[in-house]
Amino acid sequence: MSFPDRLFAAISTKGTPAMVGLDPRFDRLPEPFRTEAMAGPKRAADALIEYHRSLLDVIAPHVAIVKPQSAFFEQLGDHGFRALGDAVQSAKDRGLLVLMDAKRGDIGSTSEAYASTFLENGWDNAFPASDALTINPYLGEDACEPFLLAADRAKAGLFVLVKTSNPGAGCFQDHGEPPLADVVAEKVADWGANRLGDNGWSSVGAVVGATRPEELAHFRKLMPKATILLPGFGFQGGSAEGLASAFNERGEGAVVNASRSILFAFERPDLQHLSTWEERTEVAVLEMKEALKPISGSPA
Repeated sequence: MSFPDRLFAAISTKGTPAMVGLDPRFDRLPEPFRTEAMAGPKRAADALIEYHRSLLDVIAPHVAIVKPQSAFFEQLGDHGFRALGDAVQSAKDRGLLVLMDAKRGDIGSTSEAYASTFLENGWDNAFPASDALTINPYLGEDACEPFLLAADRAKAGLFVLVKTSNPGAGCFQDHGEPPLADVVAEKVADWGANRLGDNGWSSVGAVVGATRPEELAHFRKLMPKATILLPGFGFQGGSAEGLASAFNERGEGAVVNASRSILFAFERPDLQHLSTWEERTEVAVLEMKEALKPISGSPA
């Protein structure tokens, strides 16, 4: 089954386009994981493995997909890759789809190696494959081609950076006429035209920040078949209001990511009456699902 078919079937089953980002900050983990994570790379990786297994137990009943951010794991070196691999496999073991947020993009054989690592189990099954990968297209079409071919072989998805949520994105992405982001969006649509699932959505998606909802209708018009990843929900200022243009009437067309608003929910003063970090995290996930109901085709 193609990635978009798997994705939207899973979203329909869970009743929400919500995605949770796995962005572990060592000094913001719940205890006892925080203390362990501050005791060196090996113990930090061990703590992340146990933390994410527990976190995924909380998340799995409620959402279809998670998004590990590889940078937070990579800073631990080989121990971090061990923890990242375990998070990927643990998510898949719990029936979740995995979008690896690595934002890779390079030339020739380097892109082939990145694509092999994250989409095709690496060399001799050295690393668990994700269902999709974020890529940076700004080195050009030849840098993207190895990712496209690997995704085709693996029936995986790609999410191409088009218009990101960071404040300085417009410095380059708004440059030119048409703006560079529009040029990339048109290329995403072109790459995806012959990579459609049975449901009509493309395996080549796009990243468009949820902090700029006024731009969504524009990019949806440029990429009518692309699944849009909407980062920035919650802590970065993105809200459910204004995101409707990314979705169709069946709640298809986009996934909405929240990381810090879920991962740090255990610190919220209004949730301290709940005795465990797991309970507080689950409340935050359910709040996100409720907020997205009006725009995702789910019953309000």
